[in-house]
Amino acid sequence: MMARGWTWAAAFGVLVTAAAEAGAVPEALTFGVFADPQHGEREAAGSRFYRDSPAKLAECIQAFARAKPAFVICLGDFVDGTSRDSATEMRHLETIEGLFRRFEGPRYHVLGNHDLDAFTKDEFLKAAGMPAAHYAFDAAPFRCIVLDACFRKGFEPYARGNFVWTDSWVPPEQLQWLEAELKRAEGKVLVFTHQPLDGDDVHCVRNAADVRRILEDSGKVTAVFSGHDHKGGFRKVRGIPYFTICGMVEGPGTESNAYALVTVSPAGGIRIQGFGKQPSSTRE
Repeated sequence: MMARGWTWAAAFGVLVTAAAEAGAVPEALTFGVFADPQHGEREAAGSRFYRDSPAKLAECIQAFARAKPAFVICLGDFVDGTSRDSATEMRHLETIEGLFRRFEGPRYHVLGNHDLDAFTKDEFLKAAGMPAAHYAFDAAPFRCIVLDACFRKGFEPYARGNFVWTDSWVPPEQLQWLEAELKRAEGKVLVFTHQPLDGDDVHCVRNAADVRRILEDSGKVTAVFSGHDHKGGFRKVRGIPYFTICGMVEGPGTESNAYALVTVSPAGGIRIQGFGKQPSSTRE
């Protein structure tokens, strides 16, 4: 399937490479991203086709293998978890993680609420090979920060379905860690979350304003990428662009797939090469 924006993206890549060689722009980073596959062996519910996600992810990983991005990240809800039977959901997780591992470069996860319908955080982290629930890594020329908003009011962590999906918070200790990470970062920063941070609707982190204030005060954040709200979206808040990636689980068959290659420059230029139902876009 031809990606929407493929001709444009190829042209952009040529232009960026030529400009970089001429010394006109700093080095750019390209990474792959997808959100909310919610794999599960269950019948479709509304617009969500859970059993189609393995085929969608397989196609996604094949595209990324050809493009060779610096890394690939899933923005949460890797599995659906609705059965809440840990043995059943572990089989689902092993199936979808096995497909993800076909990408031979660095792979990263963000914790989503559905990932914790049948598991504790420690159980999911171990099965998915995550270093921690929130963590940071380098992908030159950026420092990348992954946040975990899977906490109930009162900052009790989600576990085995003991939560309401509209009640998500980043606890004070993690906010302190975030502030310290931003201070340590020598260059620009990318932030990844499951629940969006760009507003106050039902999909957003309840204390998103506190998180945004830290990001804004740092002066280092180039962009924030989230999932959770399957329709996707974009909003710029006080100079920081917030991208919500469309949910992979939405719609039947690979023709309804959704994923993207993102190219980001430390100077602030951002190009989204969307595949399937994920729109392409350009932000300067």
